[in-house]
Amino acid sequence: MALNLFLTNHIESNKFPVIITVSFFIVLLYVAFTYHNIWFEYDGIYFLGVGKEILAGNGDNILSPDAPIGGPVLHAVLSLVFGDAFVVGKLISLFSGAGIVFFSYYVIKNIFSPRVALLGQLFIAFNPILQLQSIHALNELFPVFLIVASLYFITKKNLKLSDIIISGALLGGAFMVRYQALAVIIAMIIFLLIRNRRIRLNSFHVMVIVIFFLIVCSPLLVYNYTTHGVILDSNPNFYLIQLQKYQTDEWRAEMEKEIDSSLDSSTNNPGIRLKSILLDFDLFLKNYFYNLSYHNPSKLFNFDTLGNLSILPAISFLGIVPVFGGLVYCLKIKLSRNNIITILTTSLITTSVIFLTGDITVHYFMIILIPLLALGILNIRNIEKNFLPLLVLPVVYFLIISIVPLYSARPLLPILIVVMALSAIFFVNAIPKLLLRLSSANSAKIITIVLVSVVLLTNIGFSYKLFEYNLHDPLPDSEGMIYGAGVHKGVVGELYSLFQETEPKPQAGTVFREVGDILSKQPGIENSYVMTRALSYAYYADSKYIYTDFMAGMKNDTINQFVTKENWSPYDIYYSNISSYPVDKNNLYESTADYLIYQPPPTHFGDTTWYVKPVTYPDLQILLDPENPNIPSNFELLYKSDATQTVVYKIHH
Repeated sequence: MALNLFLTNHIESNKFPVIITVSFFIVLLYVAFTYHNIWFEYDGIYFLGVGKEILAGNGDNILSPDAPIGGPVLHAVLSLVFGDAFVVGKLISLFSGAGIVFFSYYVIKNIFSPRVALLGQLFIAFNPILQLQSIHALNELFPVFLIVASLYFITKKNLKLSDIIISGALLGGAFMVRYQALAVIIAMIIFLLIRNRRIRLNSFHVMVIVIFFLIVCSPLLVYNYTTHGVILDSNPNFYLIQLQKYQTDEWRAEMEKEIDSSLDSSTNNPGIRLKSILLDFDLFLKNYFYNLSYHNPSKLFNFDTLGNLSILPAISFLGIVPVFGGLVYCLKIKLSRNNIITILTTSLITTSVIFLTGDITVHYFMIILIPLLALGILNIRNIEKNFLPLLVLPVVYFLIISIVPLYSARPLLPILIVVMALSAIFFVNAIPKLLLRLSSANSAKIITIVLVSVVLLTNIGFSYKLFEYNLHDPLPDSEGMIYGAGVHKGVVGELYSLFQETEPKPQAGTVFREVGDILSKQPGIENSYVMTRALSYAYYADSKYIYTDFMAGMKNDTINQFVTKENWSPYDIYYSNISSYPVDKNNLYESTADYLIYQPPPTHFGDTTWYVKPVTYPDLQILLDPENPNIPSNFELLYKSDATQTVVYKIHH
């Protein structure tokens, strides 16, 4: 009893949440500046370049397909003020990650007890993906911090008008940096409409949150309209054409045409983009339900995905248990007649539909999820009213974001707090009550403590291996994710390897800095174009950059035909231009490669299979052998590494 009182008093004094936050920041600050000294994150460098071009007045020639310009401009401005863009990017991520950890305690405490809030905060602080993103110089965590902060205000028990205003403003700020905030504001609108039967008041509050959301993000909307003629300058088609699992040659050809048409300002509008998504409606539905049922949930619960947000990231499926267990506990579901009928009916209907129109090996998760959603709707009155925003959020978020297959777990970070809050409820409230039926109170406490300790230790071990994979060679891909085969050894093998002595590994991206140093000494490099896949080479060379995935052109093209883009399709050129530095949406620069850095293209993008066109890339593999007689005479070898399969050629025009 005395121990319980002691813990409660200290938790409520807010010492522990601050200690956890500060510890999180200090540990990752050390890791970030000790083990992550090479900038290999493509997105971070790319968005910095976008921001610099906008500040230079070249915004009308910029296209950022998957993120608004708020983040790039912020990073570019801060790098101008403080100097080192890499350091600035890491510090933004570090402070944002610490802010997420800090606010998560108070969001959960708005709804549940301090014990639940503290454990939920611990689960978030120990999450490997959040830790990894907190040291990466990316444009990712700051909007998540703003979203979590907005949830603190919208989940207050006595919701005031000022809370709604602040929440809307924070989400508007998040929308300026990442479009995922749009799904969150839609979820909050739905919450405000369904929280009670006071229709007029609820409608007024919806109007307020929308107005302040729009006020804050209005600079972005005005900029997009005055510069590009559209309110939202985003195009999900680039993700679809690269990452969509189910494709046909006809669909892909039409998608490329639709993307090319965006060069015409008269067709550059969201309606055309929506039309292109629905080119083949049956194919769209097949991909959408694959994303919704399997691919995207796997990033959350680990069906077969190494990079995931599960509370037990190393073990497939097991992370579902505490989340759904905590949800059932919160809903106070009993074996009543209505609940039993709901479970049986929805399970039967879902299973029948899957067997008739779907694929049980892909859509099986729906057999669990849909009955649980139905039970949630039926028992919604049993939960705390201020918990409703956190329950609406993941449902709406998944329904919207599943239009595209997620390339990593990062886009799901805005709903991490929901997963960890439910898991904390499971361990603090549900497990002890269940154990009390089988053992004494002391035994129940000991078992609960052991289980929580196992979860935290598992996350520590997983974090260690995840950091090892990402911060040391073998190299991650351009997004900082592992695509090499045979890296993961399984849970037992990975735990065993923790205790094995190994020689120090070089930092990931060493080849980027080595090659960059060589190129930086070349005459006129600042005005020269380096053609390659990874932007980091050009960053360290301080050169211009032409993006290529080495899959453009036509089969049997010569190397010179490939380098000069002689047979590249309009889509190949367009995609290369908007992925290059400086970005060249309107093809004004007609860039020509002065240097070529070749690496064989990956077949995976994070944990997502990358669509690989069977076009020119096999023919280009002769570049790995500088002695091959088919390599053009105007190509001068500057660098070769068998370890990373990297060759660098200077092209003499």
